[in-house]
Amino acid sequence: MLRKHLAGPLLAGLLLTSSAHASWDDSCEPSATLRMSDYSCAGVPVLSPGNDTRINALLLMSKPGQLAQVFPDPKKVPAADRPNRLSVPFWYDFSGWVDIGQKPSGDGDSPTDARSNVYADGEGDICRSMTSGEAAFNEALAAAKDVPADDLTRLRAARQQLQNACAPSGNQPGSAKAASLKSALGQQFAIYLDGANAFYRRDFAYATKAFANVSRSTDPWLRETGLYMAGRAQLNAAQADAIEDSGVNPDRILKVALGAADTVFRAYLKVYPQGAYAASAAGLQRRVAWLAGNGAQQADLYAKAFANWSPETSNVPLGQLANEIDSKLLQRTDIARGKVTEPSVLAIDDLAWMRKSSFEKSSNQKTAMTLDELRAQKPRFAAAPGLHDYLLASWHVYVDHKPAEALALLPKTVDGPLDYFRFSQQTLRGFALEDSGHADDARQLWTKLIPLAKYPLQREALELTLAINLEQAGLVDRVFADDSLVQDAAVRSILLQHTASADLLRAQAQNMATSAELRNIALYTLLYKGIAHGQYPAFIADLALIPARPSDALKPFTLPASSGDDGYTCPSIRDVAASLQQNATDAKGMNCLADFLRRYPVVYGLVDDSASSRYGQPKTDRQEGMPASLGSTPAQFAGKPFERMTIYRSVMADKQASSDDRAYALYRAIRCFAPSGTSDCGGNDISTATRKQWFNTLKASYPGSKWANSLRYYW
Repeated sequence: MLRKHLAGPLLAGLLLTSSAHASWDDSCEPSATLRMSDYSCAGVPVLSPGNDTRINALLLMSKPGQLAQVFPDPKKVPAADRPNRLSVPFWYDFSGWVDIGQKPSGDGDSPTDARSNVYADGEGDICRSMTSGEAAFNEALAAAKDVPADDLTRLRAARQQLQNACAPSGNQPGSAKAASLKSALGQQFAIYLDGANAFYRRDFAYATKAFANVSRSTDPWLRETGLYMAGRAQLNAAQADAIEDSGVNPDRILKVALGAADTVFRAYLKVYPQGAYAASAAGLQRRVAWLAGNGAQQADLYAKAFANWSPETSNVPLGQLANEIDSKLLQRTDIARGKVTEPSVLAIDDLAWMRKSSFEKSSNQKTAMTLDELRAQKPRFAAAPGLHDYLLASWHVYVDHKPAEALALLPKTVDGPLDYFRFSQQTLRGFALEDSGHADDARQLWTKLIPLAKYPLQREALELTLAINLEQAGLVDRVFADDSLVQDAAVRSILLQHTASADLLRAQAQNMATSAELRNIALYTLLYKGIAHGQYPAFIADLALIPARPSDALKPFTLPASSGDDGYTCPSIRDVAASLQQNATDAKGMNCLADFLRRYPVVYGLVDDSASSRYGQPKTDRQEGMPASLGSTPAQFAGKPFERMTIYRSVMADKQASSDDRAYALYRAIRCFAPSGTSDCGGNDISTATRKQWFNTLKASYPGSKWANSLRYYW
């Protein structure tokens, strides 16, 4: 299992779905970086092996301006929350892309029908079209000519009774028999209702005959709807016994009916290219190709669906279309070596094969893609040679780490605006420049690209990448310069917490040009690190920066002396610092410092590097030439942070310490392991035998202390 490092609580929550090709891993912790060589469960607006395949499909196959509908909008995040939420990488709840906001289409796709929950993946109940189908039928009746009032009344009543076919009771609906109607056209509507009745009762053979009959009607609605529904009936007949809990059983597909459905949908779209059911028929064509196992046809149909997508004419929302291509096509493991020639689909699959886990899970790389195989695909990219070059360059950046070869494959000039493919090309070029030792050139490129970033999340991605570049070069102060292009509050917040020097924190705590939230983060980090790193004189001086009405995070630094929850009385943290300034090993001061760190754990995520599980900075993930994530360079704050266990052991060993101070240190050291046996304050290498010895010492040497009397276990 691959493990990555999460940059504090800075990414909004993502509920993963179980699509195997989308994830290939069941757990991950995304880093604050644009560069991910393995599946990350958080997206970046760059074509990348680390993206979920649905994200790459949207980036490559959609019109750039449409992605504002599916990508999170940083501007909608409340200003007070922005320092704690990175815009990129972005987490996304893919479950929200399934059947959410689907507009009704002519076949009655009703977004309010509870039975439609999984229809986007093709397994929804056919009854989902019952309600809106009635509305369409009645509208057609109202427009029909030469249908007597009595016939209209009977037909409307019969259509209403048709609801019984989908009722839980299972009552059989009545029908308006054609022979009982006076008009020829009314009789045709009655035949349609017989077909609909059979359809909802799943008698697809009878339904097909009835719908085929009315497809020759003189009424335009019956003619069009009959043709469309004949295809729908045949498709349902083809799959009636093939859909199982584990998926599709190809041996149980009725291939004759499937071929008939394909023929009917093709005919419908030829006759009615802008018809009421055109979007639905096109979607059902994709389903026919899926059931037939025709990956090449699927790929072509999905490319067309993405290219022609619009909220007005498509049968599914854009995000739902991404879900569909992922579950119905991209999970095929043979795309790269099969007959699929559609460049976009092939590229999305190739990027997934470049994930680190695809090699780790293969045996001697027998199942993972090789560079030779990728090169051999060139003829299949004849219509998109630049995309093939991008894939080769991605291989050289993410897989074999040959940045010079990547640079030779990527455009050397850039102008704007940039769609997501061109944006990806230039971003990959910047990565290759950094990997080849030309960080300054990469920095110039990031700076040049930022004004050209016009589409959703592009600028946020570039600000993150520029900030990482500056941090790696030891130029964090430039991020906070007056003319800095890095304005993202979360990016600045991470650098303040993890990397900034005391001087930078002090300056930002007093910078009225920045937000109150960032000023609070800067001051809090300055004070917390000041006391935790033992910078007592500076800490005492910096307390003067606390405003008259401090934020909740800053209030602990203003509290007077108090008796803790275990009866150990400590002065204010200012007095503790003053005491330790005079004597750095003062037992009372050391215990009270540890108590402060225990009672007031960090507020704004991870603020420093320490052995404590609650108090550590993101580790670098510099592997095989890959750069670290934001906030991963050594902190520029002077001194090293104290560990509570080290403090307690120091007091235990202090012969000059009072009995109360030593007893409390023993008590607290043992309590560190409660209740799981794992310490939350360091010292996890301490054996159970040592903890037992401490327990016995506390009981035997300090029998009258309240802490010896209250402690019953040593965990």
